[in-house]
Amino acid sequence: MDESRRQPPVPKTVVVCGGGIIGVCTAYFLAKKGIAVTLIERSSIACAASGKAGGFLALHMWDDGPLSSLACVSFNLHRSLAEELDGSRSYDYRPLTALTVSVDESEPPLRCPILPPWVNGRVKTEEIIGTTETKAQIQPQLFTRGLLAKAVSEYVVEVVTEIMESMAAEEEGMVVKVDGGGVIGGDWGCSGFGSWAVD
Repeated sequence: MDESRRQPPVPKTVVVCGGGIIGVCTAYFLAKKGIAVTLIERSSIACAASGKAGGFLALHMWDDGPLSSLACVSFNLHRSLAEELDGSRSYDYRPLTALTVSVDESEPPLRCPILPPWVNGRVKTEEIIGTTETKAQIQPQLFTRGLLAKAVSEYVVEVVTEIMESMAAEEEGMVVKVDGGGVIGGDWGCSGFGSWAVD
């Protein structure tokens, strides 16, 4: 076999650093494949942007752009996870119709039949930009925490609340040092921190 095409061995253990939506989803899908995961989060799960985002999901968010196919996969994955996790009940997954509207609040109200009653002011433009087949919304903190709860209860996922000091690939695998001198190891490691995380 050509050495350049040889696949690395599948890890038995992975350390995931960061308890936001990226870290939790990574932990969930690795664990679902039979890999033991240690998730390290310094505070609480989905405590920052992952828990406070708008949760807006769109099938065609970046039409014709480099992320278009990823947006489609992500939207469909959210749809299948909503079925698997009873998303409409557990984290408010809901397909919806999306509108874009511009109003002139200095003019008297003018009703448009496609707009909800809370839109007031003179409508200058309105357009349906998505239907229940192409748009949805979730409560991201509930989603992230619910997905982790399923991972912990059904698969091999351990959550460690510690401040990570360093992560390094060493001969024996990935080594993560945490505050107070603790060391957590795994075959592989994954950084799922937010872009604003402190070095």
